[in-house]
Amino acid sequence: MKTQTRTWQLAGSAGALFLNAMALFTVTVLIGIFNGLDLVEFSHNQLLTHVHAGTLGWITLSVFGAALWMFSENRTLSEGELRRAKSTATLSAVLITLYAAAFFIGNTTLRVVLGTLTLLAIGAFHGWALSSRKQIAMTIPHLAMLAALTSLVIGAILGVLLGLQTAGVDISTRLFAGHPATMVIGYLLLAGMAITEWRLVPSPKPMSADKAGVVQVALLFLGGITLMLGILLDVFPLLTLNVPCEVIGVGIFLVRIRKQLAGAEWSSAGSKRLFATSALFLVANVLLLAYLIVNYADDFEAVPSWLLFALDHSVFIGVMTNALFGLIDTWSGGAEAERPWVASVAFYGVNAGLIGFVAGLLMQAELLKHIFAPIMGVSILVTMAVFAMRLMSGGDRPAEATA
Repeated sequence: MKTQTRTWQLAGSAGALFLNAMALFTVTVLIGIFNGLDLVEFSHNQLLTHVHAGTLGWITLSVFGAALWMFSENRTLSEGELRRAKSTATLSAVLITLYAAAFFIGNTTLRVVLGTLTLLAIGAFHGWALSSRKQIAMTIPHLAMLAALTSLVIGAILGVLLGLQTAGVDISTRLFAGHPATMVIGYLLLAGMAITEWRLVPSPKPMSADKAGVVQVALLFLGGITLMLGILLDVFPLLTLNVPCEVIGVGIFLVRIRKQLAGAEWSSAGSKRLFATSALFLVANVLLLAYLIVNYADDFEAVPSWLLFALDHSVFIGVMTNALFGLIDTWSGGAEAERPWVASVAFYGVNAGLIGFVAGLLMQAELLKHIFAPIMGVSILVTMAVFAMRLMSGGDRPAEATA
């Protein structure tokens, strides 16, 4: 017998967000494969499409799907709250898709208009999640997700200002570094932590009883803010303050979930090892960031592009895509669903490709990039194809919703 859980109220909306996110990520991956192989000379606008279809399309829409699930779990939403959640999620999906297309077209006016509308939609979704905290028993994953969404709003504001600058408005050139830094450090690390801990820790403590977790989230949020302000205001002490915040915050996180990491079933085809891998990539990301700040804090414009690309991919794929693939695998049935082998493709193919590709960037070895970029990209495409088939065939609710 199937029993409908309260989470089912938003299952259709979350499933639609995951499908939309994967469609946009397909664009990112295809550009990435051809660019990694140096087969196509992409324009600046096309490369911006690659970035924004990934960060906003794939990651943010999937994070919104995770938030719908997380903040509606085990409760019944009122008609008004349900309508608000669905409308803000749908509006965000439409506008983010159009915004990514605007980068491809290269029309700066259209980018500013759609960027502003996307910011408003993101703000509305953040408002829904923030208001939902009053209806649930808050845990550290909830707190981390709210902090991540807050950082997303801040990063989106900087993105709109950057769009205005591109359109000819005289604004500080430091936005070129401040905007991505806020999105990568303040937003993505917290979002990855939130999803990973939520799925790895079955019975989390109430937030009021988990002081270490609160400190962890506060440090990472503060680290993102100090990095952003340090870049925008050109204040060296703020830049260096980011390093201890990130290192201590990630350290607390790893200590808090150490038992779950040790028992992540590394040799099985489940989604636990994807969440655990996401947690481990946090370490690599923080180490790369610390190296970048220690060596280039006095002149961020001197940071080599290959180092930034390595940092970006370690968080976009290593932290976020591992966590989101684990989440969608769980949502669509996991080991009990069709083609359970896809979890192994996601784990081995994506991560082997990522490690080789990042190594190629760090070593500036073109051969490694040419070998591992397609391995990573094709593995991602195969994984998403299977997930999409599951979702479209009815796997549009959490596995826990059946009994």
